[in-house]
Amino acid sequence: MGLTPTIVEQYLPQILAAIPEEWRGTTFKNSALLGREVFSEKLTNLILSKSEGGDKISTDDLVAIGNAEDYLRVASNISTTLELILAELATHPITQVFAFASTTMPVISAVLTSKGRQVHLYTGDECTKSPFTPSQLNLLSLLGGNLVWHAGSPKAHPNDVVLAYKSVLTTESSAGVDGLIAPNVLYILEPSKLVPGDILVIRKRMATPPTTPMAEAILQEIAKVPVTANRETASPEDIAEFYAHLQTLSGTPINADANPLVFTAGLSSLCTLFMTLIHQGGAEILMCSTAYGGSSQQVDLLCEKAGTLHKSTFDIQGGADITRSIKEALDRLASNHTAVPNTVLLVEIPTNPDMKVPDISAVTACLQAYQDATQKNVLFVIDTTFAPNSQVLSKIREASPSLAAMTWISMSKSVSRGLTTAGCMVANHTTYAKDLIGALQETGKLVDTIAKPDQMNFLIGAHKGVEKRCENAYSNAAMIGKVLQQAVKKYCSYDMALAFVAPEHAAVGYTTSTFSFNLPSPLGASEEVCEALAQRFVDLICAHPEFKPCVSFGQDNGLVYATVPATSTQGAIKAEDKAKQAVGGVQLTRLSFPPTCDTKAIGIIMTEAIAKIYS
Repeated sequence: MGLTPTIVEQYLPQILAAIPEEWRGTTFKNSALLGREVFSEKLTNLILSKSEGGDKISTDDLVAIGNAEDYLRVASNISTTLELILAELATHPITQVFAFASTTMPVISAVLTSKGRQVHLYTGDECTKSPFTPSQLNLLSLLGGNLVWHAGSPKAHPNDVVLAYKSVLTTESSAGVDGLIAPNVLYILEPSKLVPGDILVIRKRMATPPTTPMAEAILQEIAKVPVTANRETASPEDIAEFYAHLQTLSGTPINADANPLVFTAGLSSLCTLFMTLIHQGGAEILMCSTAYGGSSQQVDLLCEKAGTLHKSTFDIQGGADITRSIKEALDRLASNHTAVPNTVLLVEIPTNPDMKVPDISAVTACLQAYQDATQKNVLFVIDTTFAPNSQVLSKIREASPSLAAMTWISMSKSVSRGLTTAGCMVANHTTYAKDLIGALQETGKLVDTIAKPDQMNFLIGAHKGVEKRCENAYSNAAMIGKVLQQAVKKYCSYDMALAFVAPEHAAVGYTTSTFSFNLPSPLGASEEVCEALAQRFVDLICAHPEFKPCVSFGQDNGLVYATVPATSTQGAIKAEDKAKQAVGGVQLTRLSFPPTCDTKAIGIIMTEAIAKIYS
């Protein structure tokens, strides 16, 4: 027996009243993740067991279920609960129901995964013209999509994909329909044409599930309880102050005529940039081979769909000099001239997980030489997520006043204190960068990934003081890093290096909360022991409440976040590229520190873990 409307009506209000506080976060413990399907199965079983016994659902009951995923951009427990309830009420499998923060991505995700088939969208009497403009349809076509709008009831197109608005569908008109579109939701009826796994990749790389307040408000409506979630809106004055602060953090003059653009997540902001460049003729994308796996997979995805987007990489692992690697990669690009008019150099500063900082003067000189040689539009995009107060755009302007540049910040970390997902693009003073901001806004309307009101509220409440928070987190990382090195020296007589920003880089704004390291391989240890060593260390320290096994950082909650990048943030990176950052068969471990924490207790815990491994 599934969840009948009667059971939902009885138990959904209880779930809403008992939502655990940790469900409202943006990152979740990444040990023993369940996935959407198993989480939904366990929640369904809980509801049914309570229904049979006449018992109430408690917060402890919900905590005991576990976590669907480790990051809200992929799925949260609340957004998965929404999808479960929608699926059960419509008698669909949870695997075939996807909710989005965007109103347009349910359609666009189907278009982008149609594998060359034409997609027919039937809207009944709700629309007198296509919900997409000719320019938007053109961009979708450049990504391999072919969307055709129809008024009226759906008709069968056996060789194509048929979508229909759920509100206009009748039993008689449902034959031949492959997917239903409801506000912010895609219901898959024919998984052989709309493959659930493909839809999920699009959502987590180009969009997001509903924000927590959005999902909670929809659930409150379904439960027929007062809707209290997602009701506040920010004032224009607060929004203007926030935009100005982002420009100051990035190091560019405050300019309300070229305000930063804020999106639902870091990846959705980057995706909007690349889609815009595809619309403008295409681009060469040059990025690190071990960059964040999400951005790397996103570029791969877009390159597969658009023949005018090309990806190249450079290596920075181990002792590689990042500035030299960038120069050599630009030289290769210049010698292999392509017809696309744009080139983007995308660099994390500091890099993740290596924490390297390139020589800005040297990199800008290389970009200027490349631009002179190729006559392409060049855009330097700097991911400042690890150091949002680096003011890197001012450093670029000083070195090369005419070079177009943008900062890209994932704001689910330090800027929001971990209270919401969000991302932004901040243009420098150049005409090209400012014009791109305007074009990005138009693309943002297509994909509807501009930040939602609840996200702006969180950001406005949290952005002030981010500079000091980053400084404090850097100080904690530096202090505890020394304790870790001393412990390794004591228990295995090894001088372990930390992949961490140099003091001179921190002094000019690169105050990251994070460092990485390769633990020394134990004497005589097997290959299997060495491969598992980084995760063993993470497991040992995360047995204590001061630590959290998680991929994020910058969260202002007193917890140290620990992860092994090769099996988490770099999941989409090639194995041969990840292997280059291992030392003695031991992969990097990454630790990220909050602005305030019990440094003494944390140092003791890490020292004891090292002693256990090497004694």
